[in-house]
Amino acid sequence: MSENRNGVSNLLWFVAGAAIGAGVALLYAPQSGAETRKKIKDASGKVAEDVKEQYEKISNEAKKSIDQVKATAEKAIGNVKNFFEGAKDSLKKEIMDELEEAPVQKKK
Repeated sequence: MSENRNGVSNLLWFVAGAAIGAGVALLYAPQSGAETRKKIKDASGKVAEDVKEQYEKISNEAKKSIDQVKATAEKAIGNVKNFFEGAKDSLKKEIMDELEEAPVQKKK
């Protein structure tokens, strides 16, 4: 999970750096203001799409991980319940056996 967070952080820094670099390059390019604004608008739209796609990908992977953890926890809970039911039944049987074998004391 920690590696996944580092990957997300690195990806976000990369996207932010790419967007800043693209913006600076467009601002210093020899073209008219209208062309520059159009290119900035197009580039920001592309970056927004890329960020949305990465968010969806990471979100889906996180959901899969959560589902796996949930399934594992449910299985472990079932195993613990079965263990305690078996222990309870075994203990109950031992107590019943002991009671049957114990001598009956008469009251005076």
